[in-house]
Order: sequence, then structure tokens, then C-alpha cells
Amino acid sequence: MSHFKYENPDQLSDKQLWLLATSAMLSELNNQRHDTLMPKGDYTHPELMENIQHCLSRDWDINNLEGLSETMLYLHEKVTFQQDQNNWGMASAEELKLASSLPQLGDHANVVDMVHNYQFELEGSDTAWHYGRCAWLIRMSAFLKYISEEEAWALLEENGQRIKAVFSSWTDFGISYMVGAQYWKRGTYTADAVRRYQEQFLFLTTNKESPWTRVDWNVEL
Repeated sequence: MSHFKYENPDQLSDKQLWLLATSAMLSELNNQRHDTLMPKGDYTHPELMENIQHCLSRDWDINNLEGLSETMLYLHEKVTFQQDQNNWGMASAEELKLASSLPQLGDHANVVDMVHNYQFELEGSDTAWHYGRCAWLIRMSAFLKYISEEEAWALLEENGQRIKAVFSSWTDFGISYMVGAQYWKRGTYTADAVRRYQEQFLFLTTNKESPWTRVDWNVEL
């Protein structure tokens, strides 16, 4: 996959660039810029707008500001992997390992295996999966003119404050996002199912064109 150069053509502030970087995992998946609020150039083609409009309407029931607000509230309040961590929190590593091999648990055995793997080393559980998608949905809602640019920046900042309250680095944020993707695909739970997220994480944490290597985590919001 080719990557856009990180050029900041609109001369955005460090704060604005940080807010955009919170959508980086999903933006990278969709081969979108990390340094502009909305797509530019050939990436504003009507076909792209139609595809994004279809995605927001089909997957998120977003067709206006009200739909976006309801979706953000849902993502901010939804508890997913954290609930399983709490439910299995008193189990020992050996008990978790044994439980994950029990056929009667079905797909939930994969979740128990995740608890075993991340029992003590996962900051913020999988909440980055929720917050990161909120950031992307805000950007795409602005692109489709469901909200103004001013509204987009305000919503990104509110979402960003939630992220800052939970995570302490881009790496921790990215790991949490990948765990969320793993939880979402818990029915299949194979290495291939989450490989693309691992590839995006590697790019974002190492490449010079990545917002996570260009924008300091500790930027003040």
C-alpha cells in the first residue's frame, strides 16, 4: 500500500493534528490522509463520497448530526472486552488457560483466551476501538457535510479528551485498538483476522510519514 506524505498542507496546529491522529488506525485502513481534516484532491471523487455515505448509513445509521451524536454516545458508553476482563478477573492464569480450551464455551473461549493474554498489561481495555472509530466518523461526517468543520473540531476535541483521560501514549492507544478489533472478530479469532490491524499499527508506530511519529502524544488539548 502507498502512503500519503505527511505534509500538513492546511497548516493545522499541533492540537488539530493530534486530534486527527486519533482516527489513524481506521484512516490508514481506508488509505486516507492523516494531516487534513477531510480527503483532498482525487480522494474527493463523487464515487468516494457515495461509498462513505453508504458506509455511514448502512453500518452506523448516520445521515446527519443527530445520527452522529447518537452513534458517538453509543460508542462512548458501550462496554465490550472490559466486561469480560471484570468477569474473569479473579481467575488465575492456569484457570484461564484451562477454561479457554473447554469446547462448551464455544466462541467465548476465544474471549477467555484474550483475558488470559491481556489480564495485566492492557491500558484502557479496548476503548481505543470505540474512540478511534468515533474520530473517523466525525471526520467523514464533515466530509459529507452532515456537520460543519467547526462542529467537527469541537467533537474531535471532546472525543480526544476522553482518550487523553485513559491512555498515556500512541502505542498504548494503538494496542487497545487492536484488542478491540480482536474482540470484534472473536468468532474467528485467527492471526489473519487481525493481521491488517497489526500492519497498520507497525506503520503508525515506526514510519516517518505516520502522525504518531510526527505528533507528540503530550500535546495540550
